[in-house]
Amino acid sequence: MKKIINIILCSTLIFSSTTLIACEKRDKLSTQNKEKIEKLNLTNAKEDTVELQLFFDASKNSKKPEIAIEERLIKSNELLGEVIILEIIKGPTVNSNLKPILPRETRLISFSINEKIAYVNLSKEAITKMSSSKEEASLRSIIWSLTTIPSIEKVKILVDNNDAITLGGNYDISKPLGRGDIESAKLK
Repeated sequence: MKKIINIILCSTLIFSSTTLIACEKRDKLSTQNKEKIEKLNLTNAKEDTVELQLFFDASKNSKKPEIAIEERLIKSNELLGEVIILEIIKGPTVNSNLKPILPRETRLISFSINEKIAYVNLSKEAITKMSSSKEEASLRSIIWSLTTIPSIEKVKILVDNNDAITLGGNYDISKPLGRGDIESAKLK
């Protein structure tokens, strides 16, 4: 699969009719990262990760474009969690009777999983005045969706890289919340 993707990427990287950039050029950091990964002997981790090959500008001469590959290992569950949040932000399908739970302008800044807690870092547009039931539905949507991933038990929502107290003024989101924590998070 990796070779097929590499072949596809290589075949699409023609910058001019006379110049084909070789895909095997690797930057120093990428080579070091690959060596570290191989040293760790990550047999089980490889099943839980996706290897990405990203290409960046490596030009040393402004008249001769070059690119180099940088390889990254991404945890599958983090990638899936990020996709889930992006789909939640996008909202329900056009033909659906369901309602969006976050303002459409909301952006996902970052997503990570650590010790069974998903850290969802949203842009400030996520904070908006909501009724208690609307905010509860929003929190339940995020928590229930993410906890379908086996490695996630709780969700911690951040806003603009900072701890957030609430999304809509009715629930305390300053601590990680799991499926059973919604009722106790209600502000008095």
